[in-house]
Amino acid sequence: MYIEGSKFPEIDVFKDVYVRPSNEIAEQLHATMVEKGDAVLQEATSQLPSETPMEDVTLPEDVGFQIMTEVLDQKYGRRHGKVVRGMGKARVRETGASSSKSTTGEVNALKEEVATLKGQLAAQDEQIKAQSEQMRAQSEHIKAENEQMRAENEQMKAQMSMIVQALAVSGLQIQLPAPDLTPPSTSQPPHLPNTQ
Repeated sequence: MYIEGSKFPEIDVFKDVYVRPSNEIAEQLHATMVEKGDAVLQEATSQLPSETPMEDVTLPEDVGFQIMTEVLDQKYGRRHGKVVRGMGKARVRETGASSSKSTTGEVNALKEEVATLKGQLAAQDEQIKAQSEQMRAQSEHIKAENEQMRAENEQMKAQMSMIVQALAVSGLQIQLPAPDLTPPSTSQPPHLPNTQ
């Protein structure tokens, strides 16, 4: 009979049925099962708040059976349907195969996701490089246009100076207004002075 509220009733039944003062092997097996059960409990409680009562700690339904079969497998190896001395006929259940398949599937899915994300990052990196190159080319173009405008402005000043000198040499006295270098406003058309 197992202890009420026990988290591992299968291990308690094993103790009641097989552990006897003269059977050291069964005592060792039970001690190993209890150790593994304590480790499972510690792991489960470590993920819960410290004030959680032991009754509220939930474990998978067949965790005691899994611990028991794992300990017996380590001691005797898998013996499907064979008699294990002192244990009677026992069919050992495969516990790791299905979880191994699901874990492998999860790992493969994560690998695919990582590969996809790497591809996306590489594509974004290429796009950023292309945009940066385009911006640099535009900046160079704007610089060249500014240089050209400066050269044209210098050329116009030189021409204006030559015209003024030519007029001065010819003896004409023309009063030129000071040049207005502010760009015209694009919101209103320029007003011409009324000459009438």
